[in-house]
Amino acid sequence: MDLFRYANVAWPRRRIPRVIHQTYRTYAIPTIWNTTVQSVMKMNANEFKYRRWSHADMDTFVRQHEPHFYWNTFVSYRYDIQRIDSFRYVLLFHLGGIYIDMDNACHRPFRELVATMEALDPDSIHLALFPAAEVFGIQNNFMISTAGHPIYKQFISRLHLFNHNFLIYHVTILLSVGPLYATIQEYFFKQTDKQIVRTFDNSMYRAMFWKTKGGTWFHRDTLMILYLYYNRHRVLWYCLIFATWLAALLIVVILFRQQRRHFLAALTMKSQKLLLFAEKFSTTIDIKLINREI
Repeated sequence: MDLFRYANVAWPRRRIPRVIHQTYRTYAIPTIWNTTVQSVMKMNANEFKYRRWSHADMDTFVRQHEPHFYWNTFVSYRYDIQRIDSFRYVLLFHLGGIYIDMDNACHRPFRELVATMEALDPDSIHLALFPAAEVFGIQNNFMISTAGHPIYKQFISRLHLFNHNFLIYHVTILLSVGPLYATIQEYFFKQTDKQIVRTFDNSMYRAMFWKTKGGTWFHRDTLMILYLYYNRHRVLWYCLIFATWLAALLIVVILFRQQRRHFLAALTMKSQKLLLFAEKFSTTIDIKLINREI
């Protein structure tokens, strides 16, 4: 996407609602994210409305707009982060606009990105945008969409199929509602020229946003997974060294067992020869004794 090409163009068909959504437990802005939230609000104050949703608002909104999902899945989620993530999909399907995590701040206003989306697909009814993940797939920490986009309907309709405990907390979150879930649904979504889904890469993401400390939903297993990921080269090196030592140890054990087997076989043969010699010697003595008696 060339953000600067369409930055100041006013398109007659505005399909993406000019509203920014953020969520938190209450309406208060956490101190740790005050700078990032203020940057989002000030950078986009002239073009976008701003709405902060509390957990109570989330519960009411989902119950009113998606009652089947609410009573069958939403209330059964074990963790708050599952309700928060799923709410994002419900929110964008019914209202559209922009969702952004509170730990993200703006380098540039959203006007450029939204105008570019609308300009690239002027005849499309539904538009959606996700940031690409570092490894593969998409992220759900920042999303843009027209209201009623079918991909979010697909997200909502299949959440119950993934509402399981996948043994590891971090994997459960990612796969039941988080980025892995979104990646799977985006992969199987049937895109047409009337319902577009786009992604933008990390270089563009870094040009538009900066991040502060987030991950308030992380547990110990998350920190372990992140440590292994960010230190994967060192970990692989340690694993290689360990595997080399283990292979050497196995070779020594195998050789030792072979030598031991040969030694025992040789010892057995010598023992058998000694027994035969002893039997022959005993027989000879017995014969001599018999001859003397005769």
